[in-house]
Amino acid sequence: MKVIAMRLLQMRARFLICLFLLFSFLQLGSQQALSADVPFSKGLLFKIEQAGVPASYLFGTIHSDEERVLDFPDEVERAFESSTTLYVEIDMDTANMLAAMTAMFLDDGRELGQIVGEPLYQQAVQAAATLGLPEVAIRHYKPWALAMMLSMPPTKSGQFMDLVLYQRAVLANKRALGIETIREQLDLFDTLSESDQVTFLRDTLNNLDQLPTIFQALLESYLKQDLGALMALNEQLLNEGDEQLNNKFQALIVDNRNRRMVERLASPLQGGGLFIAVGALHLPGEKGMLSLLERKGYRVVRIY
Repeated sequence: MKVIAMRLLQMRARFLICLFLLFSFLQLGSQQALSADVPFSKGLLFKIEQAGVPASYLFGTIHSDEERVLDFPDEVERAFESSTTLYVEIDMDTANMLAAMTAMFLDDGRELGQIVGEPLYQQAVQAAATLGLPEVAIRHYKPWALAMMLSMPPTKSGQFMDLVLYQRAVLANKRALGIETIREQLDLFDTLSESDQVTFLRDTLNNLDQLPTIFQALLESYLKQDLGALMALNEQLLNEGDEQLNNKFQALIVDNRNRRMVERLASPLQGGGLFIAVGALHLPGEKGMLSLLERKGYRVVRIY
């Protein structure tokens, strides 16, 4: 049972790494080029203050198990230890992990090749083989799911930041909760038309050779606490993708979710003592979570 649970955690980690890369490629496509006026373009940890209640903290994460990322700075450690409740994007229980995995497969009797066509399917088969995945293993993947699987960087331990924080919160008897449901996150992809999913897979396959360099650049910018650099890199990447699809993702995956997460945190924030960990690219910009919180009357102070 312990082996099965660990395998699920690793699969969940890989799934979230895919999500991070996807968000990284598709963010900010409808905005102007980055300028010095972009709010909160520097920093990863911010104190959220309001009169009369304990402070809360918003921490930007990257879905990586790289050692430098998991070596949390003292400022993050102190903020985490002082909190009573951890909020991550979704609850990481076994049921959610299973739901995430099963949602990646077709359930209508069709196979991937029937949806994407033979030339693209053979290209996908060849790409999957380099990851040790035989053709039979990808036959029933949804196009968006295979695109994300092919996009993910290699992992070692599967102990990405959000999962480590979640496990530590549980061991410390803190409340550990999700802001969104797994169904809401998966619906972001399942509501895409099949033609959009095919476009996503085709763009992924055509850019596989760039992914290691891209992820390394994202990682280095993150370690410098430079959200502005992440945004600029995304802007550059977006110029190479399908503009219409990128704009659609911008609304579905970034702007709408930022608003939803801030609204759902409104009531918990009234009690204070929260440590909120979400993907770093949800934080900056006029439509980012930090600006939305400021406009709701919270004082937002960079800590790290």
